[in-house]
Amino acid sequence: MSVLSIVDRETRERLMSRLRSEKRKLAVTTGPSLLWLALFLLAPVALMTALSFARVNPTTFQVIWEPNLESYRALFQGGTFTSIVLLSFKIAVVTTIITMALAFPVAYALVTRLERSFGVVIFLVLLPFFTMYIVRAYSWLLLFGDGGILNTVFRRLGLLGTTNLFPYGEAAVVVGLVHAYFPYMLLSLYASLDGVDFALVEAARDLGASRVETFVDVIFPLVLPGMIAGSLFVFVPSLGAFITPRFLGQGKILMLGMYIEQRVGALYQVDYASAASMIIVLTILILFGLSFRYIDIEDLGGV
Repeated sequence: MSVLSIVDRETRERLMSRLRSEKRKLAVTTGPSLLWLALFLLAPVALMTALSFARVNPTTFQVIWEPNLESYRALFQGGTFTSIVLLSFKIAVVTTIITMALAFPVAYALVTRLERSFGVVIFLVLLPFFTMYIVRAYSWLLLFGDGGILNTVFRRLGLLGTTNLFPYGEAAVVVGLVHAYFPYMLLSLYASLDGVDFALVEAARDLGASRVETFVDVIFPLVLPGMIAGSLFVFVPSLGAFITPRFLGQGKILMLGMYIEQRVGALYQVDYASAASMIIVLTILILFGLSFRYIDIEDLGGV
């Protein structure tokens, strides 16, 4: 055996050993994450997608795996489900806009004027998160409900009569959702604003730009990734919310999340519920696709 062949074999063995080591490292570092993703995200979504094309025997409640579009066809018959979807989108959009309008000034002030008070403000904003979501929704009933604190006080003062200060319905649900998802928007906007070079803002003002022009031409493009990320974090859970609409809607409205919960919990129509859930899944995919088209994924990850 020549010396050259011995050297080649040793080099090949070292290379193969290194590759095996790299594979082990890759398997150790990404394996648990991929397994977690497959078990708790991809598998449930795949099962839900399959169920949306199957049907359930209304007598035995057994799933019959015969691919068909009956669930989707039944959903859109009569227009009721379409109204529910439109109402859910309307409430989610209004919630997102109001949340952004409220969070932006707070985030801007935290970056420019309240740096020393950052910890205190964030603690106060996040404080409600130390309680359960259902407790926070129920607290609105205790405060603003028909027999709540404010209505009772105003009636005893003779300022309210029999009118309810906080009528249940769309407005009440929007208030509850804004309260619930405000921190997501605030933290997203703060992360983007904190990375803005405000020397550019001062330069624009020195060159004669008005406050509106400075915001549109300088601040807005730099903060856009945070605005998109915050909007996703608010819009998506608002679209599928069902605890807040159940408490603060008081049966006056029916949103998509409530509809799905009713179909599964009360009627065990998992085929119809899965088909309805696909509306939310498709919406999320479309929104993320549009987001990644206009901003880099690193911008969202940096949030």
